[in-house]
Amino acid sequence: MLQTLRYFTREALVGFYRARTMNIVTVGIIAASLAILGGFLLLVENVRTLADDWNRVQINAYFRDRAIAQTPADVRGLVESLRARPIVREARFVSREEALEIFKSRFAGLAAAAGSLSVNPFPASVEISVRGDRDERAESTRALLEELKASPLVEMVQDNEEEARRLLAALRVVSSIGWGVGAVLSAASIFIIFNVIRLTVHARRDEISIMKLVGATGGFIRGPFLLEGMLQGLLGAALAILLLYGAHLALADYAGRSGNTLARLLSGQFLPAARTAGLAAGGLLIGLTGAALSLRRFLAD
Repeated sequence: MLQTLRYFTREALVGFYRARTMNIVTVGIIAASLAILGGFLLLVENVRTLADDWNRVQINAYFRDRAIAQTPADVRGLVESLRARPIVREARFVSREEALEIFKSRFAGLAAAAGSLSVNPFPASVEISVRGDRDERAESTRALLEELKASPLVEMVQDNEEEARRLLAALRVVSSIGWGVGAVLSAASIFIIFNVIRLTVHARRDEISIMKLVGATGGFIRGPFLLEGMLQGLLGAALAILLLYGAHLALADYAGRSGNTLARLLSGQFLPAARTAGLAAGGLLIGLTGAALSLRRFLAD
């Protein structure tokens, strides 16, 4: 078994080298298809984190500066009354100073500029989480929003629930586009692998005929070609993951230096291990499928 595997590996490497120009093109197309798909997945992963955070806190109510300065007892009373409501899971008061510190921690590139301001520009607020699932809490959230908007203590109310819904709807569109583009490029990769393996089989047709005459099984003949296709797929996937990680690091560095909000959002985290393994498995499957289709047509037992 080990000897057979060594033979398959040696023949696959030899075949890869013989058609190296076409194989390099194939690996590049596989890498491009998986990198584009991985880029969409990376975007979805980071934006979904924001949506989950908004889902955790459904409402942000920002207090008027006058209310904080002149009627702090009324502000505390409003926060306490919110905490006492059955539909409210949590009501967290965020002071102006705490809001400034949160901004500095989240946007390190702008921390120095924010610290140089003579007046703190951030209002005090209360973060409100409502009990129940999204559908269950819709009516409760709507009623609470209207009540807070009518309060003379509150200057502005942000409906994170609605923003999260819009964001998730956009994510579904982005995901569909990513899967569609990835599928088209993957099909192109399979087609190229199909033709590369076909040319290799054609070039070695005399050798294959002799192997059949001496009793070589179809599986033994197919092994090196299948392994060659898998090698193409794995190399393409590895290149795609390296490109994605390099782009992630570059974007994170840019976000840290510039304080760009969009760049910071998109570079929040890299793909989870499961997604990364899925891309590698996808490359392997593309290579194996292209080789298997070619051999099915040109090598009959």
